[in-house]
Amino acid sequence: MKCMIIEDEIPAVKILQNHISHFPDLEITHIFHNAVEGMVQLQRSPVDVLFLDIQLPKMSGIELLHTLESRPSIILTTAFREYALEGYELEITDYLLKPISFERFVRAVRRIYGSRKHPFQSPLNVPIETEYAEPFIYIKHDREFIKVNLKEILYVESVKNHIKLVTPSKALFTLIGIGEMEQKLPSHFIRTHRSYIVNTRQIERFSQTNVTIGGKIFPLGNLYKQAFFQWVNKNTV
Repeated sequence: MKCMIIEDEIPAVKILQNHISHFPDLEITHIFHNAVEGMVQLQRSPVDVLFLDIQLPKMSGIELLHTLESRPSIILTTAFREYALEGYELEITDYLLKPISFERFVRAVRRIYGSRKHPFQSPLNVPIETEYAEPFIYIKHDREFIKVNLKEILYVESVKNHIKLVTPSKALFTLIGIGEMEQKLPSHFIRTHRSYIVNTRQIERFSQTNVTIGGKIFPLGNLYKQAFFQWVNKNTV
């Protein structure tokens, strides 16, 4: 089956390429970093499967779907859960949250085969549990992209026009705003202050005014208290 990837994040493209490479019946024919170029190519040459990011430059993935008269099997790839309902209303095959583990990718491929009534082709030489099963992100630090497992992140701090991402073993700096970073992280990361995002799974204690992680105290700003204590109500007995 011919596949197209429309995704503007290079690390996410590389993960999809790697996952797809283990399936004998899946072939990547085109990769685009914006929806407009992908739309033009789909009009010229249809594919069987489209791996489509939602937040794209010029045109969103959802907007692209509305333009397609004849659709391939659609696998939406995104870091945001809130688009799931809209995606399924557009009759997509599956909805993958980033970072995409290989095990979850296999389940999506099974759905593709099922929707097309093809026998499922097992991945080649790769167990279901791989290094990609642990959720992670890539952080651009200096001139390298460094893999960081999400569970290891303690907090993210805004430092001028950079962010500092801190784990128990290292601190990484990258040129990105804290608001953009907040959008890329899953829902268990919460903004507590205009300068801080914390991993709620690392919180040791908290009060009405601050949160403590790894012995470090983070202020709890007034703008962020409501969202924080909504999370508290869901996780307190």
